[in-house]
Amino acid sequence: EASAFSPLPNDGDFYLLGGGEDDAQIAAVELLRKQDTLNNAIKNGAQIFAVCAGFQLLGESFPASQGSAIKGLELLPIITESATPRSVGELVMDSTIGVDQLTGFENHAGQTKFVGKLQPLGIIRRGTGNHASEKCDGAVTDQIIATYMHGPALVRNPKLADFFLSRKLGELAPISDEKEAVFTELHDSCVERALK
Repeated sequence: EASAFSPLPNDGDFYLLGGGEDDAQIAAVELLRKQDTLNNAIKNGAQIFAVCAGFQLLGESFPASQGSAIKGLELLPIITESATPRSVGELVMDSTIGVDQLTGFENHAGQTKFVGKLQPLGIIRRGTGNHASEKCDGAVTDQIIATYMHGPALVRNPKLADFFLSRKLGELAPISDEKEAVFTELHDSCVERALK
């Protein structure tokens, strides 16, 4: 856990960027830019998982209140613009990274467009994802996984959590069949409920 009241570490292995309201998102991008935290972390081999506002601030720009645009961290070739209606509801997609279906809950007023070559995290089966006209969600690079899936995304999608961790740690030790069954049941019930 990092605090805005002390220097942010740039030597971590994993960085998780969550959602937030406009003011918090602007404060976060200013702090991250000032300290160059994520650029340095990426140079040090870190992996980043970003959700919603965290996804948006990794791009070239994102919207703030009263129609203004805020410069992002420019780690992904994306722009986010305000949109109505707000995208709220269950999100189900077929992953592009070989972990089957992914599920989460989206709640965002921004719509994100790729402005350069980029792999989405998944192809939408239900919900909006990045942009109503594009039918994809998130973005994946060698060191970044970004998405609009809340839920929380890594708990609802244990194979995605394993994929994220293994990118830095290598192959993970198998868990017991009993624990695997709990995670599989949670994931499958979330997918089933979302597709109703």
